[in-house]
Amino acid sequence: MALLTTQQAADRIGVSVRHVQRLVAGGGLIAIGPDRIDADSVAQWITQRQGSRPRAWEEPTAWAAVALLEDHPAPWLGQAQRSRLRSALAGSTAVELAARTRNRAEVHRFHAHPRALGHLTRDVVDSGSTEDVGGLTATDRLDGYVAASALRRLVQRYRLSPDPAGNVVLRTTEMPPDVVTELADGRRHVLAGLDLAGSTDARERSAGHRILDRALGSLRG
Repeated sequence: MALLTTQQAADRIGVSVRHVQRLVAGGGLIAIGPDRIDADSVAQWITQRQGSRPRAWEEPTAWAAVALLEDHPAPWLGQAQRSRLRSALAGSTAVELAARTRNRAEVHRFHAHPRALGHLTRDVVDSGSTEDVGGLTATDRLDGYVAASALRRLVQRYRLSPDPAGNVVLRTTEMPPDVVTELADGRRHVLAGLDLAGSTDARERSAGHRILDRALGSLRG
């Protein structure tokens, strides 16, 4: 596991040490000891923002963006909000979209015993990012969405241990699971594209951007 000092993490991100400490407190970065930051969590933080700092949408708006791109109604926003969001999406690039929708869920990384993966899958809404959606397939890891209220139960039930480089990524959200499931099954694979676009792996990130480019193109008509 590669580690950075707090100052090194701050220099890499381009913020103050105090800001890094706030990111650790908020779960955005992972601290290992009093003055060491996991380098992978720093890389992930930077990747999710795509090297820029566009203002991220609040969680309901981020999910509404996914819905509109999947040609779903997003009834939790008012008509005027949906209209403004549609206009914003029409003028967005894939990179901007990935950055602005990052608040759709909070990302948690764990290690699970390989035999637990199959069982855990039943409790997770899989966006398809580890399947053959983007031309990539991974069978040795799990990446999916769960209700924020269910995280602690799943960690205890499957004996998940926190691990920045682990084989399980759980994305916790307040959005109702049935809505997340419906959007994950969308024909344009927008949710999978967003998950891939936030990867530190260049091939996965590129695959995610291609999916999002196609979805944005369909929205523009």
